[in-house]
Amino acid sequence: MFGYYLNYVGYVSMMLLCAWASNNLQDEPEVRTILFSTGTVIFYIQNMFLPIVAFPAKEAPHWRIGASLYLGFACAASVAFVGIWWALRREQRKKATTVAGG
Repeated sequence: MFGYYLNYVGYVSMMLLCAWASNNLQDEPEVRTILFSTGTVIFYIQNMFLPIVAFPAKEAPHWRIGASLYLGFACAASVAFVGIWWALRREQRKKATTVAGG
C-alpha cells in the first residue's frame, strides 16, 4: 500500500520544479513554457499508465513490482532534485561572477 502512495509524491516534486524554473528562468518565457508543458504531459502520462503496470488487478494484494518500482522512482527523483539544486546554485554563482567581474 505504501508503494502506491509513493506515486503521488511526484505532485509535490512537480510544484517544486515549477517554482525553481520560474525563479531561474525569469527572462526566458519561451523556455519556461516548453519546460512546463512537456513536463506536465510526461508527468500525467506516467501517472496514467504506470499504476496499471505496477499494480495489476490479477496480482492483488501481493503485487510483484509495485512498491519496489515506486521506491526506485522516488530514489531517482531525490537524486535528480539534488542534481538540479546543485546545477542551479552553480548557474547562479556563474551569473554573480559575470555581473561582478564585467
